[in-house]
Order: sequence, then structure tokens, then C-alpha cells
Amino acid sequence: MKKEVKQREYSFDILRVVAMTMVIIIHVANVYGRRFLLINNSSYLLSLVFNTVSRVSVPIFLMISGALLLDREFNLKKYFNRIKKIVILIIICDVFYLVWEYFIFGNNYDKLYKLLYIPYRAHLWYLYTVVLLYLLQPVLRLVLNKCNKTVKIIILCIWLIITFGGMYSKILALGIFSQIGYMGYFVIGKYLYDYIKSHDIRKYNIPLILIMIIFFVASIYLNYTKSLQFNRFYNLYFAYRTPFIMIPSFAFFALVVGNYQKDYVSDNIMKLSDLSLGVYLFHGIFLDITRKFFSYPDVHSAIGLPMFSIYIFVCSVVLVYLLKKTPGIKKLI
Repeated sequence: MKKEVKQREYSFDILRVVAMTMVIIIHVANVYGRRFLLINNSSYLLSLVFNTVSRVSVPIFLMISGALLLDREFNLKKYFNRIKKIVILIIICDVFYLVWEYFIFGNNYDKLYKLLYIPYRAHLWYLYTVVLLYLLQPVLRLVLNKCNKTVKIIILCIWLIITFGGMYSKILALGIFSQIGYMGYFVIGKYLYDYIKSHDIRKYNIPLILIMIIFFVASIYLNYTKSLQFNRFYNLYFAYRTPFIMIPSFAFFALVVGNYQKDYVSDNIMKLSDLSLGVYLFHGIFLDITRKFFSYPDVHSAIGLPMFSIYIFVCSVVLVYLLKKTPGIKKLI
């Protein structure tokens, strides 16, 4: 999720801080969304707005990784160390949350073998996906360097067809097909970054902003009307592998990278950026605390979303900051 190359890309620090904040907002908004029948329409609609706009977060993380890793010379030692680090994190996080939920919620889990391919906590799917992308890094880099422009366009079209098809085809939404969508973000990250660095895209700021607004509004409208129609939380139209999120994600990435052209960023942003992976992994602790001790339906999302999100953000940052002071843990997160 983070990196350092010959010269630090400071726009990526800004993106990481924004993205990790948005991940927390998504999970708070999801709690409201799943209580569709217990909250009023205005509270639900506002949670959809926050949820939808924040969905660019995970694609941003994937695009940053692609922009950095697919541009690197292949180093076998670093390659295996990178994969080993993520595998260790998966084991630690799955075991931690398994024990944590047992003590805080009394949950039992007797299908440990499933942890080989299904994370114990939903948000940990990101680590499982990253392992696959890291494994494929040398192959993807080789293919991208060897293919001509026409082949690259064909590959992009195939990716878009498979990804968009996953909205309506159960087959294209499962297994390797579902991972292809995330692989696309990884690859697009490199292409977008290279293009932005060789072109002045600031003249496209207004069109990019309008594109984001149009797709966000469409997503909110479709999810909201479908929720009312089916009388339940409906979230198909802000899934990460739909055009309603993919296209705004590309636009947001381009806007930040294209417009932030300074060769520095504040120390606080850099420090928060370096905590982003840890915050992503462990913010679930404080989300669980809010779920256990507060009744979300009793607090309108206009108040609850910022209140719970700020609490979770601050506590997560403090926890990860302290963890990074612990020997042996700093290099992992």
C-alpha cells in the first residue's frame, strides 16, 4: 500500500491519507446501511452519499501500488520479502480478529481452513488480493513492457468487459474473474501515473470533477431507488468493480496527482501516510467498540457518521503509531 522510490511521490502521501480516512467512513456508513429498516430515509440516504464518494479509496490504494511496483526493476529478494510480509500480516490479522471477536462478541469460528482463501474479517480481502497482485507483478511488468499499444488496448477492453460484466453475471463476479477487476486497477495505476507525469492535465480539472459528480449521483440514485424497491440495503452500484466507482477513481487519482506538483508535503501528512496500512488493518477494533456500545439507529447519520469516523480515525492512528514503536512490528505495518 505504500512505498518509496528514488524520489518520493508526495501526491501519493496525500492520496493515502484521504483513502485511509475514506475506508473508515465506508465501514461506518455500512453499519448504517445494514440497518436500513431501523433508520429513517434521510439518515439512510446520507449514509449512501458518504459511502459512495468514499468508495474511491481502495482503488486508489491499488493504483498507487501499481504505479510504484510496475515501474520497478525486478529484484528477487525484495519480491519474496514483499510477499512474505503480506502473508505474515494476513496470518496475524486473521488470528487477531478471530480472538478479538470471541472476547468482545462471543463469536466462535470452527472453519479455520477457510482462512486460506477467505479472510476472517471482510476488509482483510485487500491483503489476499495484494498477495495475488504481488505474485503477478513480474509477469504483468513483462507483459506491459513487451506489448505494443494495440495489444494493450485489447487487454484493457477485455478487462473492462469482464469487470463490467460482473455486475450482472454471477460467473464473471466470482473467482479469478473478480480478481481481474482489481488487477486492472493495479495496471491502470501505472498507465495513469506515466501519462499524468508527461502531460499537463490541469486543463481537464473541470471535466474530471463533472465526471466524478455524474457517476456518484447515478450510483447514489440507483442504490437508493433499489433499496426502496427491495426494502433492504442495496449496494451493487457502488461495488469497486463497477463503472460507477472505477471511473471516478481514475478521475480522483488524476486530479490529485496532476494538480499536486510540489516536491514536498507537510511532515504530518507523511507521518499519517506511513500509518495508512496499519490504520486500514486495525481500525476494525474501534469500529467494533462503537457497534457494541452505541445504537447506530438512535443517532442520525448526519451526526453519527462524522462522530464515529473521527473517533475511529484518531484511536486507530494512536494505536498504529504505538505499534510502529514496537520492535519487529514497525517493518510489517
